[in-house]
Formats: sequence, C-alpha cells, structure tokens
Amino acid sequence: MTLNIKSIREQFPALALKDEGKARIYLDNPGGTQVPRQVLERMEHYLIHTNSNHGGPFRTSVESDKVLEDAHQGMADLLNAKSADEIVFGANMTSLTFMVSRSIGRLLKRGDAILLTRMDHDGNVGPWLHLVEDLGLEVKWLNFNLETYEYDLDEAQSIFKNNNVKLAAINYASNCLGTINNV
Repeated sequence: MTLNIKSIREQFPALALKDEGKARIYLDNPGGTQVPRQVLERMEHYLIHTNSNHGGPFRTSVESDKVLEDAHQGMADLLNAKSADEIVFGANMTSLTFMVSRSIGRLLKRGDAILLTRMDHDGNVGPWLHLVEDLGLEVKWLNFNLETYEYDLDEAQSIFKNNNVKLAAINYASNCLGTINNV
C-alpha cells in the first residue's frame, strides 16, 4: 500500500498555514497535536448538539454520555484493553502527570529519590521536578546513549542499586528521538 502524503497533509488544515510564505513546522506534538478535518467536524458537531454536563437526565446529557462511552470503548478496542473502564481521558499528558505525581507524592518522603531521564518530554519531567522541590526529594538522571539513542541500562541498574529510588518516570517511546525504549 502506497500512502499519498500530499492527500494526507490536505486533511490537516493547520498544515496549510504559512508564515511569511513558508509552511509552518510543528515540532512539539504533545504541545498541540494537529488534527484532521474530520476530527474538527466531529468536535464541532459535539459542541453544537451534545455539549453538556454528564450524568444528567435530560436528552443532551444522555447523548453526551453516549459519546463518551463510545469513545472509551473505541480506545479500549484500539488498545486491546480488557474493558472500557481501563481507559481514562484527561486534558493533556502534562496535566495528567501532575495529578498522578501529586497522588504518588503522598507515598514519598524527604530523602527518597525519583529517577527521570534526559530523553523525556517536559510533560513527564516538570511535574516530578515540582514534586521533588515541594517534598525535598532527590532526582537521579538516566542518560541515553548518543549513538543508539537508547537508555544506558547498565547505568539504570547502578542508579537503582546505589540510591534510594522509589519511583522511575521513564518513557516507552520518545517524542524527541523516536526511540522505542526497552522498558
């Protein structure tokens, strides 16, 4: 199967934008994923026809709940989850990580260490650094090999053996390098 890149790009209105006659280049995908026209149209339809508080007895709320249920089931099917109940949506990765860090932070104490990587997007580093500052935790940094763009697993083992690491916030896939990590 051959993909027609021009046809695919035409489905994403933001990719047609230009600055001083030059096409924009989007490098921070987590900071604002570009979406195809069909997604924009579905969002517009939702906002016009079913935008409502959830759990209400009135028609708009019931329809909105159905949209959410279908979205959860669709993601469960895509990810091969056992149940749609395993799927959680949030505003964005950074906001979700902040919430998770605050929840996990209740289990940590001054002197505990968190392992972070030099490969991660700020959305998975910033929330943990705030927690480190607030609780007096330590940070241990895991580097990556500059030739293979993979974690140095020997260094990781050493960090775990020689420090009081209670949490490792490690990415599976790097948006920076494209690496799929062996985690």
